[in-house]
Amino acid sequence: MFTEIFLTLAAFAGLVIFYLEEIKALLRKIKGLLYLRSEDVRIKRKEKKKAAEISDELGDAKEFTLMESVSRLLQATLGLRGKKTAAGFIALSVAAGLAVFYLLRYKVTPLLAFAAGLSALSAPFLMLLCRLQSIRVENSKEGDVMITELLDNYKMNYFNMQQAIEMTALNIKEAPRSRKLLFNLSKGLNTASDKYEIKKLLDEFRFSIGTSWAGVMADNMYFALVSGIRITEAMEDLIKTVEKARKIEEFARRESNEGRLMLKYMAPCCYLLTVAAGIKYFGLSPEEFVKYQFMTETGMAWFIIAALTYCLGIAARSFLSRSKLDI
Repeated sequence: MFTEIFLTLAAFAGLVIFYLEEIKALLRKIKGLLYLRSEDVRIKRKEKKKAAEISDELGDAKEFTLMESVSRLLQATLGLRGKKTAAGFIALSVAAGLAVFYLLRYKVTPLLAFAAGLSALSAPFLMLLCRLQSIRVENSKEGDVMITELLDNYKMNYFNMQQAIEMTALNIKEAPRSRKLLFNLSKGLNTASDKYEIKKLLDEFRFSIGTSWAGVMADNMYFALVSGIRITEAMEDLIKTVEKARKIEEFARRESNEGRLMLKYMAPCCYLLTVAAGIKYFGLSPEEFVKYQFMTETGMAWFIIAALTYCLGIAARSFLSRSKLDI
């Protein structure tokens, strides 16, 4: 039995010695595969960690309070800053809503009075949102010009993004709205003390345009300003994408002014015609028409319904009739 074990071990040792080089090569190959696998895992972990840091740094999912949202809205539309201004705007809006509800509470049904008061409260916000939409549409139309000019200045100023923003704000002529945005951004960057203030300024820039390409542009500008990363290729790709989006937008756009003219002018004219018809054909005096329209529950109710419907139509047209240049 011992003889058989000895002969088996000797045979196995002989095979190992005979195929030693092949075994060494196989072990080196296995070691290399294990090393590559471990490196792949390490790189993926590093990329995942870096992506998480970037996500935290950019603040992708930040939620804003009512005061902060109103403050951003006032700044983007009217150029007014500060929480006190936002608080005053909210207080005046609430006061307007309560005043309308108080004046109508005995003239119409409580539900209609509440609807009118709520509409009066939300009307200032709705007007600002319509203005913001109009500003964003105009700003977005200048996207390709602004990005191209900024990239040219970025290259000419030896990849100094802050100086490129300042030079673009001073020299860009074809995009006056973008010039104003970049001028405000440049002025803020001159006083920014850390990356958090830079991020806040770029968030305001992004909010004023409200498009996907503006978000990509703001992120690239942030990395160039904070980390000194060269973003030439990313900006060139963004220019190509925005130019393609402009071609698609121009091809798909169909100018139709009939609906806008009917909504803006025909509806008020129709109401004035009812006034003229009531006076001429029904024998009402102007005083009687005002009495039946505004001093009776039915007349006041239908006037409120007509006014609310007209205002909602104007607001809907502002949001739906004009689209932003986006990717």
